[in-house]
Amino acid sequence: MAQNVNAPQAQYHNAKQWEIALFSLNNSASNLYLFAFGFLTYYATGIAGFATFTVSSLLGAARLFDGIIDPMIGVIMDHIDTKWGRFRPIMLISNIGLLLSFALLFSTHQFEGSLKYGIYFVGLIFHKIVYSFQQTVTKAAQPALTNNPKQRPLFSIYDTIFSSIGIFAVGQMIVANWLSPRHGGEFNLAFFTEFIIGICVISFVLTILAMIGISRKDNQAFFGLGESTVETKSIKDYWSVIKGNGPLQILALTSALVKFLTTLIGDQVFVVLVFGIILGNYGISGTLGLIQIIPNLLIVAGFTTIASRTSLKNAYVLSLITMLTSVALMGVILFTSADTREIFANGGLAMVLFSIGYIGFKIAGTYPSSVVLTMAADISDYETARSGRFVSGLIGTIFSLTDSISTSLAPIVIGWLMIGIGYTDGYPGPDEALSPALFTAGTILLIIVPAILGSIALFLISRYPLNKQKMIDVQAQISARKG
Repeated sequence: MAQNVNAPQAQYHNAKQWEIALFSLNNSASNLYLFAFGFLTYYATGIAGFATFTVSSLLGAARLFDGIIDPMIGVIMDHIDTKWGRFRPIMLISNIGLLLSFALLFSTHQFEGSLKYGIYFVGLIFHKIVYSFQQTVTKAAQPALTNNPKQRPLFSIYDTIFSSIGIFAVGQMIVANWLSPRHGGEFNLAFFTEFIIGICVISFVLTILAMIGISRKDNQAFFGLGESTVETKSIKDYWSVIKGNGPLQILALTSALVKFLTTLIGDQVFVVLVFGIILGNYGISGTLGLIQIIPNLLIVAGFTTIASRTSLKNAYVLSLITMLTSVALMGVILFTSADTREIFANGGLAMVLFSIGYIGFKIAGTYPSSVVLTMAADISDYETARSGRFVSGLIGTIFSLTDSISTSLAPIVIGWLMIGIGYTDGYPGPDEALSPALFTAGTILLIIVPAILGSIALFLISRYPLNKQKMIDVQAQISARKG
């Protein structure tokens, strides 16, 4: 029989608010590197001297390789058991690895010939491996953090404050309005030196804080059925998890489509193309990032309330509808403007509407990538109730697998699009003159692709079965099996 969320409290193990807040910083720590990674194309072409095709191809190949090995990372994670716990050692070692990978990637210009290409590719591969480890912990540790359906959505609030606002919004503002002008508006070596040192130091501090947040729950008592958890040993066992878990299949595919979009709009080539060239002012990207802070908090708070009172699925659906509406609004403004570079220069209604559309697009487009971290915990619990197994690492890396495959296409799509309009030796800079080809490329990335992929994602998530009542039943089954 279904049980009320507020009924048997033994059915749920809660986390303290500060534990949820601090652990969410693990996603911020890895997202800092994701944010910085968006600038790698400019370093690779402008300083290291790679061609556009080479950069996009190597980035895509590295991400595809990462996707291939991701399930193995999950299997390894599920079998780690130390006196310091399962997740904390991975968080610390992987973050140190990320620091080393950036030290290697952003020193490529010091090498020559084939050695330069080899070091760059090795750096990319190493970066993707250690990034996957730390990023997967964010998903894999969620079931241990809390299984209360009223608490789980709270992770998205803290993740929004620290990641979506603190990193991607404020970070873009700092780069566009302070760091870039500080270095003459160029992505030169001095810019990257200052930028990368800051990224590495802040990410390490956030990782330590996140380790403190998960420390109380990082033990076997909170892993699945505890001592009664069914062991997963063979490839056949793992395959049965993937094959038999329908919610995992649906959400992984949906997440991949949305992750492609967030990777696309987070890439600095995209930002430069839309704001620096089509709208004529690169600094607007930072200004809008600052303006969106309050709307971001309010909208995500609304989504979180819906998730807590109904289900995570409903919040996900609403975010996609909001994103598609915002894309349509931006499309109308761009395609009806006589000169897009005058939209922000002249102010007025067009500027306000485009700003609303872009802010709505950014907030609603990134929210699913945040809430899926929590939804992965529901899927892990569903698997525990279904088979008695606790394989949160594997489940987390299935999302990483589909994410890696989809995000590997983002730099490839951008690279080939730029090559197709004549930019074979480098990417257009913020001061590039607007041409019909650049306008077409920008609107494809900003309007056409999000509209198509967002619609497909909405269709898929509507078939996701883990609603509120289903998760109440799942937790009741787990509680009963624990005795």
